[in-house]
Amino acid sequence: MTAKSSTPKIAIAIMAAGKGTRLKSKRAKVLHEIGGRPLLSHVVRAAAKVAPAGQIVVIVGHEAASVRKAVEASGVRFALQAEQRGTGHAIQMAQKELAGAEHVLVLSGDVPMIRPATLEAVLKFHLEQRAAMTILTAKPKNPTGYGRVLRKSGSGPEVKAIVEQKALTAAQKKTGEINSGIYAFRAAELWAHIDKLTTDNAHGEFYLTDMAALLVKARKKVVSLPAADAMEVLGANTLAELVALDAGMRADKCRELLAAGVTIFRPETSTIDADVAVGADTVIEPFVEITGSSTIGEDCRIRSFSVIHDS
Repeated sequence: MTAKSSTPKIAIAIMAAGKGTRLKSKRAKVLHEIGGRPLLSHVVRAAAKVAPAGQIVVIVGHEAASVRKAVEASGVRFALQAEQRGTGHAIQMAQKELAGAEHVLVLSGDVPMIRPATLEAVLKFHLEQRAAMTILTAKPKNPTGYGRVLRKSGSGPEVKAIVEQKALTAAQKKTGEINSGIYAFRAAELWAHIDKLTTDNAHGEFYLTDMAALLVKARKKVVSLPAADAMEVLGANTLAELVALDAGMRADKCRELLAAGVTIFRPETSTIDADVAVGADTVIEPFVEITGSSTIGEDCRIRSFSVIHDS
């Protein structure tokens, strides 16, 4: 979907300007790490499988210089949201950098488990539906803290609104389908309506989520696509959630290595970073730590309590 001349031009905006106050940290939220890499780095890597780096715009704000430094080697471009006034405001600040694209895919820099295949599926569905806006949704076991997607009908893909957690009624709280914060927009409709966003909400910010209701009111098509795995779209709003995502990513890494012929005894005790490479027929004993860009060949045995970093 990226290089063929017959496909529409896609730009990707990654929102990475927030502070992440609930992490109780001075560092920018997107610089916290799971799997040995910053959250933002994982999102940029997934995006780069869908569009060329030059068509990816990272929106920076809090700790902007540090965030730029973390991913600038990837070749992505940047837009500055000097004053953080909400997700809708972030996209407004990136309009110049996103100009020329026919469709804009919006990602969150703190959702590191998202897979390129899922992003491809969102774009494919968006184009097939000829939608003005497509929302990736999910149904996690505990939807608390996430905005809910309200559909026009029980089974159809068309959406009437996204309601933020703080604005939910008692009945709406029973809706288990959450907004992932990942969207595809037809660029013409996005730019035609984004200046209609208001700050009439609990946080006094410009919410990108309000675009759904705005577009529906303008009789434009807004649809939703459920993610196959809710884990993919979960963000890291607290340190507990960050640690849970790290555990999930490391478990995935162990499954990947096991499937490639690496024996890992008690994988739940292993700490193996996402970028580590291990050859077939290597045996990893319990309580091993392999981090950074380490590479281990075939037919090796890594004894318990070994710590290997960038080796």
